[in-house]
Amino acid sequence: MAQAILVTRLLLLLTWMLLAGRAAGTPGAQAPHWTGAMGQEVLVQRQHSHGSVCLHCCCAVVSGPCTVQGFLGGALSVKCKYKQRYERKPKFWCKKGTGSHCAADIIITSKNHPVVLQDRLSIQDNRAQRKFTVTMEALTEGDAGNYLCGVRTGKTQSNESVNVKVIVSPAPTLRPGPAIPPTTAAPPGTPDPFRYFPVLAGLQVLALLAMSGAVLWVSLRGG
Repeated sequence: MAQAILVTRLLLLLTWMLLAGRAAGTPGAQAPHWTGAMGQEVLVQRQHSHGSVCLHCCCAVVSGPCTVQGFLGGALSVKCKYKQRYERKPKFWCKKGTGSHCAADIIITSKNHPVVLQDRLSIQDNRAQRKFTVTMEALTEGDAGNYLCGVRTGKTQSNESVNVKVIVSPAPTLRPGPAIPPTTAAPPGTPDPFRYFPVLAGLQVLALLAMSGAVLWVSLRGG
């Protein structure tokens, strides 16, 4: 009796595997295929928007990246942090001059204006998290160089800042992905190989069930 039940279970398992294999081979059962072009586009867009940041520099009050990189025509963001008690102090970003002084192109916040927009530059001071973000857009070769990211700590324009080197590289080029050949429809009159699949599958299932019943009947009589 136990042998008959085992044989029946094996036949049912084979039947299920056969039907599952046929269903996987039918048209439209394949998993969706994605090309790499979109992934490359997203990667390049991310590089254009944020650039790459390596290492960190710091002073007594301010810390920030030592180097940031962007691409021609793109944008980059620089995040600098500062210590407590300097939330209301002006934050600035400028081209470095002599020592810790600004040479030109300064953008600076104020006590009442934590967000400032100026041409292609913007600076946003998040006082709750004690960090400010500088964004440079439409990068040109002239934007490369050394900058100061800092806090103005006194009325006499005394600064606490870190040096940030900006690198502007040529924009990366995208390589076109492999061309996907168009699908051609079958010529008229071509028989569909899957047209009779339900009938054949049903006959196979009936045959297997009949064999299973015969084996079970013989086993019971022999027992």
